[in-house]
Amino acid sequence: MKLYHDLAEYYFTIEKCHRDINDDINLIKELTSNIQNPVLLDLGCGTGEHLNELYKNGFTCTGIDNSKNMLTHAKLRFPNAANYILSDITNFEFFEDFDLVISLFGSFDYIIHDEDVDKVLWNTWRALKNKGFGLFEIWNAIPVREIKEKPLTTVSTVKYKNLIIERQRGFTLIPDNNKTIAEVNYIYTISDGTSTQHLKDKHIMRAFFKEEIEEFLHNNGLKIVSVYANSKKEPFIKTSNKLLIHFEKK
Repeated sequence: MKLYHDLAEYYFTIEKCHRDINDDINLIKELTSNIQNPVLLDLGCGTGEHLNELYKNGFTCTGIDNSKNMLTHAKLRFPNAANYILSDITNFEFFEDFDLVISLFGSFDYIIHDEDVDKVLWNTWRALKNKGFGLFEIWNAIPVREIKEKPLTTVSTVKYKNLIIERQRGFTLIPDNNKTIAEVNYIYTISDGTSTQHLKDKHIMRAFFKEEIEEFLHNNGLKIVSVYANSKKEPFIKTSNKLLIHFEKK
């Protein structure tokens, strides 16, 4: 996936135009307001922007990502923000080390198989302290199934140093009676004013019904506290694009 490798340097610039991470940070701070010196694990930490902001707010952070390139830039930009670990998020092992575990920006949507969903959630349960909690952002299956297919269209144009980066995105629902899986296609056009490069990128991603992810959580010793549409705590409705799930260890 070129977004996390070839484009790792530009990743956060490309993504940040779709949201304000301060909303994420403010919600996390609100949820941990009664915890002194909170300890946090970020699954799919990317280039470390969330971790850096949390570190500046007194959090002790660990970040996991399976992209060496993403972690290289995280360490260069924010060397003191976190303990960075190169690993797939289905394969981490801690025991009661963290007050909270987060997974934002769609990292969880790359977990396709049920057994891997269980691995992530079971390892999350093990990593959480007593009364610890999680905040996971997950695609909502309902709009994906209703739309089924969306052609490539331009969704953002950003500037990074001397580059202009245009992003096109489209998706196709992959037929599966039991899971909601989509092939998501991107085209990135990168121009420095004298030359232009086009990169095609394909991602296979899974969306979940609220009831579906609730069952996975329950089976792994976790229970939902609240479900929001986004970090602004807007109410989740059936047609919301995402579920932002605040859950806790039973």
